[in-house]
Amino acid sequence: MIANLRAQFDDWELILVNDGSRDRSLDALTTALDPNEKRVRVISCAVNQGRGRALKNGINAATGEIIVTTEADCSWGDDIARRLVDELLAHPEAHFVVASPHLPGGGLINVPLRRRLLTAIGNRLIRLFFAPNVTMNTGMTRAYRREVIQPLEAWEDGKEFHLEVLLKLVALGFRLREISAFITWQEHKLAASGAPKRVSSTRIFKTIGTHMRFLATARPTQYFAVAAALSLLIGAILVGWAFHNLFFGGPAVYLAIVGLLMLLFALLFTGFSVFFVKLGEAMREQWLIPYRTAGYVPPGVLKAAQVFPPRP
Repeated sequence: MIANLRAQFDDWELILVNDGSRDRSLDALTTALDPNEKRVRVISCAVNQGRGRALKNGINAATGEIIVTTEADCSWGDDIARRLVDELLAHPEAHFVVASPHLPGGGLINVPLRRRLLTAIGNRLIRLFFAPNVTMNTGMTRAYRREVIQPLEAWEDGKEFHLEVLLKLVALGFRLREISAFITWQEHKLAASGAPKRVSSTRIFKTIGTHMRFLATARPTQYFAVAAALSLLIGAILVGWAFHNLFFGGPAVYLAIVGLLMLLFALLFTGFSVFFVKLGEAMREQWLIPYRTAGYVPPGVLKAAQVFPPRP
């Protein structure tokens, strides 16, 4: 990775995060690094805090104008950092870029079929409930403008961190782009080094489950809105059916009771939806505090200020 950075950038820094490893990885890392290379820094946590927290620690320590997060084994390609940076430089209106193997021109190489299928299904489910215009919601390989990502307060310490960041940045009005990329499990490098065959550390079913639970709590408004609409539709049909039976014969009382209950549920779900809309607005205001402290106003706030100018 260091050789790739030297070849592609004149000005760069590499931050390696040791997330409380207990297998002497830190000793091996410091031994392998050139002590004279000042552009490489190692951040070490005393205890394991999770992938998301490790990434945020590295992000907060970065000093560059553009911050790239990716796998240390270059499984996203030797030139992925350069491509992500170039995409941001070519599109000044964009605030962050996501690398995706699900776009045309991207893909998965040497990844077992089971993992490929689960990754594709997991991302499609998340797109269905979360961000339909984003093909890669769970990947860590991204590039952010520093003023966009550093003030962001992240609560998730695990792999849900990627979803949380995406949710909050989009909610704050930040614009994203995607580029196609290949993920390659580096079997040839492992074989040359004598290391055992790569086995993913991700417990895929657990990861998909935690991601879906995160989405259920992150975007409750739309679920209550759908429930309200369905309850209203069913209630209206049943009440209408009850009136029909009242004039033309047939059971009407029970249909009317069930229909009115469904209408009551519709009202209840609507109330929950409105509540979570207001709660979301309050949470968004909390997310804005670090940006305002840093003197940077997200574009979503500027848009709102233009639409609703302050009263004189």
